[in-house]
Amino acid sequence: MSADRRRLSPLTKIRLHQEIVEQLKDRIIRGELLPGAKLQPERELADQLQVNRTTVREALHKLESMGLVEIKHGNGIFVKDFLESGSLELARQMFFLGGRVNLRVFGNLNELRRLLLPEISYCAARNRSEKDLHELKEVVFHSDDMPLEERDWRVHNLIARAGGNLLIVILLNSFTQLARDSSKLYFEVEANRQRSMKFHRDIYAAIEKGDAPKARRIMADVLRFAEIQTLKALDVDSRRTRK
Repeated sequence: MSADRRRLSPLTKIRLHQEIVEQLKDRIIRGELLPGAKLQPERELADQLQVNRTTVREALHKLESMGLVEIKHGNGIFVKDFLESGSLELARQMFFLGGRVNLRVFGNLNELRRLLLPEISYCAARNRSEKDLHELKEVVFHSDDMPLEERDWRVHNLIARAGGNLLIVILLNSFTQLARDSSKLYFEVEANRQRSMKFHRDIYAAIEKGDAPKARRIMADVLRFAEIQTLKALDVDSRRTRK
């Protein structure tokens, strides 16, 4: 690896340790730092970045918690294969690369939602309790004071809870924040807002009736619609996110 590729950029912002995380994370994900590569010692990184060693150490521990590096005391800091060691925390970090939406991860997120959410809706219609139904009804029909973006998140969260699988709820929460980052653009369009409110009413009706196939279909349809509209807002061809 050339000396130029090893060098990191000087830091300027207040949250210095997070800037170090971003620089190294981006290089590891792009493949500029390969699995097994040994990073410069802590002292050299601190000198190069013009920060103290405590700041570098904080950044390295964050990268280790994300599954990107392994700190071997007395031996060095090594890049890990994030496809073997990466966690949900890393998935959130990967959504933006170099300050921009990572289109590949965005496409992966949409694919994951298409796989999971219709089945979660199916399970909700089959397994929901009266308490689940009451809570969903309150959000769908009696929460006009709640921002629509927040209401939409609550609807999805309550549907997942009604399905009865706690691990699915936690998994859904972990990538819902990623969807929220792009949903702001979606909800700026009035037609999309109207479509979401219709979706809330329709899926509530299907879950209330226990019509699991219909709940699955309603969720699948709105996901396709939302993906197309969000990509339009991002000015991206949907085929690019599915490569």
